[in-house]
Order: sequence, then C-alpha cells, then structure tokens
Amino acid sequence: MSDVEELRGVVNDLKLGKTATPVTIRNFLWWFGAQRRTPNNVEYINQKLAEAGVRTVPSYLNIWVDTPITFELISKNEEMVSEAQPQPDGDNLSGGIDDQDSEFDRHEGDPSYTIGEIASANNPPVKVTPNATLLEAKTLMLTRNFSQLPVMTNERDVKGVISWKSIGSRSATDIASSDVRSYMDTHHELPSAASLFSAINTIVEHDYVLIRGHDNKITGIVTATDIALQFETISTPFLLISEIERNLRILISGRLNISDVKQACPSEHLPSSFKSVSDLTFGNYVKILENPACWIKLKLHLDRSTFCSELSEINAVRNDVMHFDPDPITPQDLSKLKNAAKMLNMLRNMGAF
Repeated sequence: MSDVEELRGVVNDLKLGKTATPVTIRNFLWWFGAQRRTPNNVEYINQKLAEAGVRTVPSYLNIWVDTPITFELISKNEEMVSEAQPQPDGDNLSGGIDDQDSEFDRHEGDPSYTIGEIASANNPPVKVTPNATLLEAKTLMLTRNFSQLPVMTNERDVKGVISWKSIGSRSATDIASSDVRSYMDTHHELPSAASLFSAINTIVEHDYVLIRGHDNKITGIVTATDIALQFETISTPFLLISEIERNLRILISGRLNISDVKQACPSEHLPSSFKSVSDLTFGNYVKILENPACWIKLKLHLDRSTFCSELSEINAVRNDVMHFDPDPITPQDLSKLKNAAKMLNMLRNMGAF
C-alpha cells in the first residue's frame, strides 16, 4: 500500500470499483511535496505510482499544470512487463540529476514543448452557434475584447470561426442574412499534443488556433498574444540569469587576476579550458566572492556572508532553470532573480564596480 495518503485513497476507491475523483496536476504534485515536474520529482512520483499500481489519465507529464487528471489501475500483465524492466533506486526528492537523466528520458516520452501546456489552451473558449445573430457575436467580441469567436454546436463540433476580419471581408457584399453562419470562415485547429513551435506558423498566419484535447473536446483557443506572453514567461528567467552573470563577470574581471581566481577555486573545480573570467561557471563566481582575500580586493562595502548567501540561492535557481523543466519557476524564485539583477545593476551604475 502506498505511503502517500492521497494516493492510498485513490487505490482504495479504484479497487472498490469507484471512479477516482479528478484532481489538477498542480494539486497532484502537492501530494508528493512537489511544486514542479523537475526530473527528480518526476522520478520519485513515477516510482510511487508504480508501487501503488496506478497511472494518471491522461499522463501528468507534458500538459498544462492545472489540467484535471484521474487514475486507473495497472493490469497484472502490465505489472509483469514493468517488473522485468530496471527499477530506479532513489526514494526521495533529492539526489543527483546526472544519475537520473536516462531514467527521466524514458518516463518523459516526447520532450517537445506542446501547445497544450499554455494556459489559454486549457480555458474553454466563449463560442456562438451558427444561428446566433451577427449583432450577438459583435457584442461578445467587443465586451470580451476578442478578435474572433469559434462557431460551435457543442463542445466538440466546430462549424467555423467568426472574426472582425471575416465580418470586414464580407462588408462589401450584400448579405441578406444576419446570422453568424453567413459571416464565418473555416476554422483552424491543432491537437493539444502538437509541438508549440509547429503551431506558431498557424497562429501567425491566422492569428489564432483552436486546441482539441485528448477527449476530442475543444479545450481552448491560443492567439498571437498568448504566444507572446508564453515566450515572455519562458525567456524572462534566462535573460535575468544572463544579466546577473554578466554583472558578476564585469565585477570579478575588473578587480581580480588569474592568480586570485586560482587561489579562491581549487584547480579541480575550474573548467579545464580556464584562461579568463569568461570561462568560469556561476559556482566559480560564488567561490571567488566567498574568499576573504578576493572579497577585500573587490571593494564592495557589503556584508560578504549575506551577499554570498544570496548568490548561492541564485545559483540554485539558475541550476533549476537550466534543466528546462516544463513548468515555470515559482514566483518566489523569479523574484529572487529580479532582485539580484536589480541590485547588481544598481551597484554598477553607482560605480561600485
């Protein structure tokens, strides 16, 4: 029996023939003390699922973190096949990432970033029926600030899309009818499992794409604005980390020499190709600033212990970001990056380095 209380309840319900209560992936992760689907967390969760003899439906990987999932028992035949495979040997959320990579690759499946991982792809769209009036559609688009509306008879059946463009293109014709079907265009859709990058061309060409989920329902609509916001979410941590590292490089290279660096960092911790500060890792930067002799030469009128403690936290966030996990970093970690970048920029602009 599972030692995870919520999972134990799921198993009991399934064995009694009951349907497990759906739960969002975000809450499912909390069952295991996790916030994100990092390699170590995924390894641990998959191990606990295997021990309990259940799986999530759909898979909790590679879809939007607030997607509801349910559970089903794994059949005896599947268990026999699974037992014949090598089993992971860690039983907690810690451990070396390098040791987990091969296992994680097998569990993760397709590593592509999917269109279904965007929030708007999982927000059922406002829609109109073919028999709705043009006035109704225009009012909805104006009040909701939409550029288009899917024309649907139910949550699976799409007849087309009405948009300001489709209305405008027909303004020169003498259309007798005032219902939506007379003003709609052919719609464009993609499955939620489609690669985000393969979807971009469709969205650029048509300004939107409808998303069809694994249950064949239209789960959302993704627009060019949604794509821009998603790329901002993805890229912001990388840009902040780059800004922080460039500032540290300027600080260290301007006040220290190669000899100082080698004194602060043992040779086994330096890159084999080390010739200049630009060859150093973020961990090397922290070690250099932790060194009392180097700190004196840097001439920062700050508390060394506190400053380096903050940088160590930034290094941990950096390592997390560089593992390219499917979920965005937490607001707390993003705030740490923003604060560190702001601090270093302020110090540089004030002439501290």
